[in-house]
Amino acid sequence: MCKKLEKFWDSLDRSIVVNKRELVLGLTACTLAGVLTGILLSPRKTVTIGSHNGNNNNGNSAGLTTSDEPEEPADQEAEE
Repeated sequence: MCKKLEKFWDSLDRSIVVNKRELVLGLTACTLAGVLTGILLSPRKTVTIGSHNGNNNNGNSAGLTTSDEPEEPADQEAEE
């Protein structure tokens, strides 16, 4: 088995002309394979994006309540 590997390794010394397109595609394939291998072999982790410190966002950008009625400001309620 070692002799076959040695023979194969020695056959790799031959000079071969490679197009730039083939070189770029080969390097891209190797890079993507490395990234994919790294993703698949990395340990599972729980990822938290943001701090979860309570931004009180209820999903409506106008500040309306769920009944779609505008809330009265607290200072107007105090005057009445």
